[in-house]
Amino acid sequence: MRLSIWSSVRLALLGLLLCLHNGNLKAQQLSQPTFSAKPFMAPSPYGDRQNHASPRASHAQRTLEQQYSIQQHNPVKLGTPLHQTGPVQSAGLKQEITQTLPPLYSQNAVRQRNQFNQVQQVEFTQADYPALFDSSSQDSNYQGLETMPVPESNYSDSIEQLCAGDCWGWTVLPTDLLYTSYLAGPKESRMALAVLNEKDIGWQMELEAGARVGILRYGSLNDDILEGWQLDIEGAGPPRLNIEEELDLDAADFRVGVPLTWRRGPYQAKFAYYHTSAHVGDEYLVRNPGFQRINYVRDAFVLGGGYFIDPDLRLYGEIGYAFNTDGGAQPWELQFGVEFSPADHSGIYGAPFWAVNGYLREEVDWGGNVNIMVGWQWRGDRNNHLFRIGLQYLDGKTMQYSFFRNSERMLGFGTWYDF
Repeated sequence: MRLSIWSSVRLALLGLLLCLHNGNLKAQQLSQPTFSAKPFMAPSPYGDRQNHASPRASHAQRTLEQQYSIQQHNPVKLGTPLHQTGPVQSAGLKQEITQTLPPLYSQNAVRQRNQFNQVQQVEFTQADYPALFDSSSQDSNYQGLETMPVPESNYSDSIEQLCAGDCWGWTVLPTDLLYTSYLAGPKESRMALAVLNEKDIGWQMELEAGARVGILRYGSLNDDILEGWQLDIEGAGPPRLNIEEELDLDAADFRVGVPLTWRRGPYQAKFAYYHTSAHVGDEYLVRNPGFQRINYVRDAFVLGGGYFIDPDLRLYGEIGYAFNTDGGAQPWELQFGVEFSPADHSGIYGAPFWAVNGYLREEVDWGGNVNIMVGWQWRGDRNNHLFRIGLQYLDGKTMQYSFFRNSERMLGFGTWYDF
């Protein structure tokens, strides 16, 4: 009886140990990763066209097999289940194979986008396509690829480099004039202020508020080559203030005009219309009650020409005919001269200039005046606008047509600005 009880206890303990052992085995099996019955398929970039693979796909397949057969001994084939390419020993090995696959065949879409260029490097290498990189190959369509010229900069050629003066076109409101105003011309439209002394009437201030600018040009598109046809407009009102009489207004002449100009190389020409009229000042009439006021008027056409001996020295001449006159004006007039004005843009240092102008008029029996200027000039850095200071000497008939029969000899200092 005692033996049977002891045997029963031993059997019970043995059964308990067997149960515990089976429970540990099941727990271990549940803790291990499970694999899907569905085999993992490496995606193919050609979809379902495995049977119609292109030569490039075949080459990529061979390259992948050579690259990964040594590392994994498990070559990857396009569209082939991974479980058929070799024994997969564990989940860790499977994960390692997946991570080492090229981006195109990886399940990680982020790495596929970030490393897409690596696939192109696999497909196009110097070893696979030597003719692409061999410029000496006669059969290659890519000869000289490695020496393909690269432009130094985009749109670097300016209109000056492209045209070299041969391109002509329309320019609205051109910056410069093709036929510039005469530097010593006493009736040219410009901005001016001169303080002059006359031997009989004393110190006078000759002012001029005016300009001459371009409206339309058909000519060179190169700003450094002034050639073509150009339509200008001009206007000025040059008053005379009497410094001896507390700056009273003695007279003022008003002028407007429309010049049509042409220039080619050293030659230039001008055909213009202008209107001018003279007006005496009220203060002058008060001081001189016996003065007989006149209504001096000229409407004239002008034909002129110029020639540059060199870019700094110009000879010019013109003839004018007034088809409408009043107040003693006569039809014909002549103007001519020579001037030296450096064409270079000399910056803040400037350059010397000089100019001589003769002006003859039929109304004073072909008398007139001679105007001489000498001084220093500054030419615009981005245009040909000209600012000058210097001495002025005028001898002959007056510049104010209200007194056109009077003679004057004036000497002084002035400033002039030409657009």
